[in-house]
Amino acid sequence: MELSCGEIREAHIGKEVTLHGWCRYIRDHGGKLFIDIADKHGATQLVFEGDVKSEAEKLGKEYVIEITGKVNKRNEETVDTKNPTGKTEVLVSTIKLLNKSKLPPFELIEEKEKFLANEEIRLQYRYLDLRRPQALKHIVLKDKISKIVREYFWDNEFMELETPIMIKDTYETGARTFLVPSRFNRGKFYSLPQSPQFYKQICMVSGLEKYFQIAKCFRDEDPREDRQPEFTQIDLEMAFKDEKYIQALIEGMFKKIFKEAVGKSLKTPFKHLPFAEAMNKYGSDKPDLRYDNFLVDITDEAVKSNYNILKRVAENGGRVKAIAFAGSKYGKESKINEAYMLKTIELAKSFGLRGLTWLYVKGGEIRSEPQSIADSLRPSEKALLKKLSPKEGDVIIIGSDLSERLLLDALGKLRKVISDHIGIYGSEFSFLWVDEMPLFEMDEVTKKLKPAHNPVTAPTPETEKFLESEPQKVMSRQYDLVLNGYELGSGSIRIIDPEFQKKILRILGMSDKTIENSFGFLIEALSYGAPPHGGIGLGLDRIVALLSGENNIRDFILFPKNKRGELLLDGSPDQIDPKRLKDDFGIGHIEV
Repeated sequence: MELSCGEIREAHIGKEVTLHGWCRYIRDHGGKLFIDIADKHGATQLVFEGDVKSEAEKLGKEYVIEITGKVNKRNEETVDTKNPTGKTEVLVSTIKLLNKSKLPPFELIEEKEKFLANEEIRLQYRYLDLRRPQALKHIVLKDKISKIVREYFWDNEFMELETPIMIKDTYETGARTFLVPSRFNRGKFYSLPQSPQFYKQICMVSGLEKYFQIAKCFRDEDPREDRQPEFTQIDLEMAFKDEKYIQALIEGMFKKIFKEAVGKSLKTPFKHLPFAEAMNKYGSDKPDLRYDNFLVDITDEAVKSNYNILKRVAENGGRVKAIAFAGSKYGKESKINEAYMLKTIELAKSFGLRGLTWLYVKGGEIRSEPQSIADSLRPSEKALLKKLSPKEGDVIIIGSDLSERLLLDALGKLRKVISDHIGIYGSEFSFLWVDEMPLFEMDEVTKKLKPAHNPVTAPTPETEKFLESEPQKVMSRQYDLVLNGYELGSGSIRIIDPEFQKKILRILGMSDKTIENSFGFLIEALSYGAPPHGGIGLGLDRIVALLSGENNIRDFILFPKNKRGELLLDGSPDQIDPKRLKDDFGIGHIEV
């Protein structure tokens, strides 16, 4: 009987089995040799005695073998309760060496997880890293969720369609793109898609009505912990449907994923929060609602206090805001103490604030270190306590700045950092739709308007009248889905009128020539009776990571890049022979 290494159970006791796999863990106990044989399904303990033991002694870690043997019941004292195969073992009768292995540069057994090798080494030898049970578990879950997603959309009469990978470059749409030179059209380039946005819209013009794709997307942006230059997106678009239909459809997809992939029930519909309320209350357009502390404006109280640091900002038109952290329990032995708060002040500075004021509640009064800060706030103490409603031991942070946007952003980040540190959550998973968003936002550097989402998002009919006079008042038909403080994806109802689309692009500062060069193909398609349509793109890697209780999406990508955008497995990106560039692509000297 041929079985996988993770398949053997007590029902197989007494039966002869054949297994294939890698020698994962080797222990020589004198008269017996024990080897754990492993594959992607799990691991089984092998026992070697007599002549076959002599053969097994030649084996090394990660050697590939085939064995035949009899399944026995383990002695009670040797049962491995953590392993599904742990009540059994296989007494090997024959062994066949299929291939040898070099000694791996790091341990692959689960017991060694706490001594996990440096991530750079694991990425370089990703094919070995993927043999670790935990790493393999991540990839298996992603595969399972991908299957569930496909089944869900097929059941809802969507077609799985493939949009092109090499496309026209539309440089003006936002983040930088990767370029691919063309050999047949020397001096010209393709672009790798940041998303299938324009092409799925053209699918709607084509009358295909319901499109989905588990799509590869590419974005050449500055490296960050939660970003990868290439990632996978659950992408969909549909005609003749509105926001409510799309949101209900996505909620149904997540109910199915939770039930079938992780065995949990999910309550729907998800909560909705207007963009302005999210920013003012939580300092973020992707707030984590698992904890309920929020920002409170105390500008008026700061003016009435004697604390000059806050008072001066308030008197000069700035804002002062505070957050009370329930359950933080300030004290030397608690998670929130003076040493931690001093580190938090430095973090606040890295977020753009000049500093941070922090207080704690003791005996129903606000206290500080040094106490002079709390004393200077005494004139406003009652009003502060009433507004913030802190309990004994709670910590309060106060920030101020002349730029309310900077202040909200910084406090929103600090809210998440401190709340994660405290670790008090109201629920395990908190989904949220953020909507009622502005169509445009002001670029802080160029001081020019840019799309808050993308340039094809439709405005709300009620605010469209402000396009010419006060464009920042125009609201969009955009909706973002947030889970535990992370944006899973963005969607919107699209512009379908070609002339109106050109008008929006002109408001963004594009010339008619630029519009034609970058978007002419889309505008031409819209001019042939485009139906009302909308859609959304959701980050598959992020979804799987959050369902696994992890934050690093690299663990859920088969062959991920490191923080510098390098694929350590093959050494890319790499230099190309200048002669090849010139001969094949007509590209001259490139500075290195």
